[in-house]
Amino acid sequence: MPEEQTYNGTTEQDARIVINRKLQEAGWVLEGPNRNVMTEQHSEAGFMDYLLLDRNGRNLALIEAKKDSIDPYLAKNQARGYADANSCRYVFLANSEQLYFWDLEEGDATPIERFISPQDLQRRHDLKLSRKPLSSIPHNREICDRPYQMIASDTIAKQFDEGKKSFLLEMATGTGKTRLSAAIIDRFLRAHQAERILFVVDRIELARQTLDAFQIAFKDDYRAVRYKPGQQAVFGGANIVVATIQSLNIHFKKDFTPGYFDLVINDEAHRSIYGELPRQVVEYFQAVRIGLTATPNDFLKNIDIEKLKDDNPLKLEYRFIKDTYKHFGCDMSTPTFRYSVQDGVKDGFLVPPRIARMVSVITKEAVSEDGWNIEIDGEDFTYRISQLEKRVLIPKRNELICTQFLQNALKTPDGAIGKSVIFAVSQNHAVALARELNRMTPEHNGKFAEVITSRVQGASDLAKQFRKDENFYPRVAVSVDMLTTGFDCPEIQNIILARPIASPTTYIQIKGRGTRKYTFPNGEEKKEFLVQDFCEVVKYFEEEYDFEAPLPVSTGGNNGGGTGTPPPPPPEVQTYTGTDEIVLTEMIEVGPEGEKVDRLVYITKWEKIIKQIVEENKGFADKISEGDEEEISEYLKTNVFDKPTEYFNERNLSRAYRVFGGLLDFVKAGLGVAKLPTREEQLLELVESIKTDQDLNLEQARLLKILIKQLSQSPKLLAKFEEGDYSFLDEPPFSQLGGTRTYINGFESKIKVVFDTVRTSPALTIVE
Repeated sequence: MPEEQTYNGTTEQDARIVINRKLQEAGWVLEGPNRNVMTEQHSEAGFMDYLLLDRNGRNLALIEAKKDSIDPYLAKNQARGYADANSCRYVFLANSEQLYFWDLEEGDATPIERFISPQDLQRRHDLKLSRKPLSSIPHNREICDRPYQMIASDTIAKQFDEGKKSFLLEMATGTGKTRLSAAIIDRFLRAHQAERILFVVDRIELARQTLDAFQIAFKDDYRAVRYKPGQQAVFGGANIVVATIQSLNIHFKKDFTPGYFDLVINDEAHRSIYGELPRQVVEYFQAVRIGLTATPNDFLKNIDIEKLKDDNPLKLEYRFIKDTYKHFGCDMSTPTFRYSVQDGVKDGFLVPPRIARMVSVITKEAVSEDGWNIEIDGEDFTYRISQLEKRVLIPKRNELICTQFLQNALKTPDGAIGKSVIFAVSQNHAVALARELNRMTPEHNGKFAEVITSRVQGASDLAKQFRKDENFYPRVAVSVDMLTTGFDCPEIQNIILARPIASPTTYIQIKGRGTRKYTFPNGEEKKEFLVQDFCEVVKYFEEEYDFEAPLPVSTGGNNGGGTGTPPPPPPEVQTYTGTDEIVLTEMIEVGPEGEKVDRLVYITKWEKIIKQIVEENKGFADKISEGDEEEISEYLKTNVFDKPTEYFNERNLSRAYRVFGGLLDFVKAGLGVAKLPTREEQLLELVESIKTDQDLNLEQARLLKILIKQLSQSPKLLAKFEEGDYSFLDEPPFSQLGGTRTYINGFESKIKVVFDTVRTSPALTIVE
């Protein structure tokens, strides 16, 4: 092949010097009797730069090389011609700086950091020869058999067979994500769609928990091991390798080529993709990817992408990198499968919370606009809620928190304080609370409360001891952040918020510590857990937190307020020796759609009265099964509807259940004989209905889906839309699509009928 003209001092021949070295580093042999790399091979389509051979000397892959001034991705068509002429399924596109890998039967060429080793590429090729459709392998019900778990597994199987390679499972804490992962792994292995699986966690304790769960699930069918950097003898030959992201950071490029694993699962995916190195690790492998999380980070929600691209491209890049949905190939904040806390409570797999709002004098003033104004040693100070126990220590407030906790805590059937977790402001605050609790419970000889934070030696072992059923002590774990996520202790009955929380993700994770079901030794079931809120966290998220605002995201850099200017020294910590007292206590019943006071009570009463009607009226059940809506409606309107104090009617039932339905639907739901569709399912059905009726193209359907999603989430936008005010289309997130003009041009003559259909849809009007 003639030498190409030099550009910026680099030719294709220069690039080949680097390519040769990289091939050798990956284990390919360029010369000698065991050579498996051929160069300048002639074919019907022309000369190939490199031809890679399998163990039997047959064509396995080819490399199309380019000089550095040419992005090798542009050589796809040329490479495909060579591959077709020489029966090669795999193609590498390379120059000295860029490398792409392309499986011609699966999607497009994708960037890859280094060459796949001959062993890994051969193994991948052999595996694909025996693979079966994932959907043809049934979900293993012996591993997990809850209905929603089987639906999640089948959803991944269906989409995988359709060509998708990235998935995100958004599932509440306590709904069995690890067991579901085991069932999905089993399915991939039995279908020969995978042979080696990497399961990534972000803490050693989670690695231990995962291995325990896998050993129970797999028995002797598959080998699951813990990853030890640099120790091939430990993990070599294992089906499943469980690794912390920290251990992978050390050695992953030395221990594995990008083709070593076929499936990579990221536990707590909202955290494990953060940071440059963790992201490099999870993107390094040419594998199917599945993310697991209860709380995805939606960093692209409600932002004007085009404006941010112009104003601050670095911030936009960080948002793309950290957005969990985007990272796993999901659009519009929609995971592959979602199963919420409310779903779990409704289906009987999780227990609901009750929330005790405990407001003291100091708390009330500290959360006010003016803050808490106090005199200490003749000097005036003002503190916000976030500064308590950081800038000012308040021993009497800590005593009050501990007293109220002991008085109101849920107890076990034998009368002991249920296992509890207190979330403190800092290490020092945790110590102060633990000491106070142990002082108040002298009968436990200092074993009642234990500080479990990352700064305590042996904290992981302490956490493990606390979560074991057989260990009575400690009854209370006092932590800061260590137990917020990934900590499984079904026995927990009490969660105490002794610190403010600004992130809804953190709040949801903390509440998730109490949702698991538990059976006490006497056979009684855990019915609920109690959240005692001493920092007005609940009020903040109910009344003040702006869920419509884009999530804040840090892009690093100087935090001192000026270039090279160090931050001012922290002010001296004060101690307030005065008293504090409770001024308000409120017990909040949490409904099925979150922390709204009356929904759960309303639905429970509806279920009770419908079941009572069926029991007391012979033939009523027959009318329901026959679908006699007229008779049922007449009876309910006469005897049940619009009576104080519940005021049952179809409108209120729609609000409580959060879906639009007919009366018969709500009756069946109340009896538990039929399941109502979710609001998401109804909105999707609305999109599909309009798409079919109006023969919308893909772009029109996409614009419609975005419109309906935004209207369903914002009563303010919906009110404008119903009035014919479309000015919001020129605001984020619509403005990033091109605003009003895009919708007018996109729908053209169909826009009026489409908008009128959306406006009159009952499914869209069930909002707060």
